[in-house]
This record gives sequence, structure tokens and C-alpha cells, in this order.
Amino acid sequence: MSVDQPGDVAAVRERLRAETTVPGLLGATARAYVELLDAPACTISRVIGDLLVDLMQHQKSGKPDRLGHGYLISDYPLTRLVIEERQPQTVSQNDPEPDPNEVKLLQELGYDALLMVAIEAEDGAWGLVEVYGEKGRHFNDEEVELAQDLAGEVGEILRQLERPK
Repeated sequence: MSVDQPGDVAAVRERLRAETTVPGLLGATARAYVELLDAPACTISRVIGDLLVDLMQHQKSGKPDRLGHGYLISDYPLTRLVIEERQPQTVSQNDPEPDPNEVKLLQELGYDALLMVAIEAEDGAWGLVEVYGEKGRHFNDEEVELAQDLAGEVGEILRQLERPK
């Protein structure tokens, strides 16, 4: 993990709280995950029934290329678990028994590992954060906890932004 200073996390939280629009918040959130977890990319998707639609992506290099792409949640059991149970999950191509659908998608995207956390709304999961790893990376417990804490904060901010004024 690249963040050794609690001040870095506090600064990110401040930046997120300063956002006044949902698109601004999602963009800042994707950048924050890439920065804090020293990851090559992060995608934030919206849960709409059994559909997951990519809304925001931030990459260290290159242009986002899968925005608007949709996936059936039921095709990805591990993703469904994250969304339904709000339990973060990690996947690596090097896992002893990785989810074959998740690994296939990782290979298509050119990554080795994935950390998934749900963004909660008042009535279930609002969305999904996917942080990617490369070069044999595995996300550790500290990184998973940080990702989950940050998603909780983002969920609170989203609820405030989406409330009718």
C-alpha cells in the first residue's frame, strides 16, 4: 500500500467531502482508490437490478475504454456476493481456486488482481468499486479495510448529494 500517513487518507476524505455533484464524487473516488492503493486503475459501476454498468474509471495511464459497459451480476457469483452481502472480496489469477468468470474478465482487461467493495445506499448496494492490480499483486487485509472504509464514506456522501433539496 502506498499510503503510510494517516494524513494522506484524511486529505482524500476532505477532497471527497468537498464534491458537490455525483459525477464529481465518483471521479474523485476513483482517483482516490488509485492513489491510496497504488493501483493501475479503478472502475466504479452502478447497480441497476441484475445489471452492473460502468460509470467512472480512473487509470494511471491511458484512457478509460469500458465506460457504459454492462455486466449481468448473476454471471459473476463473487461480484454478486459483494453486492448482496456488502462483503469485500479479492480475486487474483494466482489464487488456488479463483472464480473462472472473474479471472477471464481480469485477463481481458490485462490485470492480475481485483479488489471489490460495495457502495451502500439506503436500500441496498448503490454501486461497486473495482480496484485492479497487476504484476502478481495481491490486496492485503489492510488495503481491503481501507477500501471498505472509504466506500462507506462515499456511500454517506452519495446519500447526501442525492437527497432532494
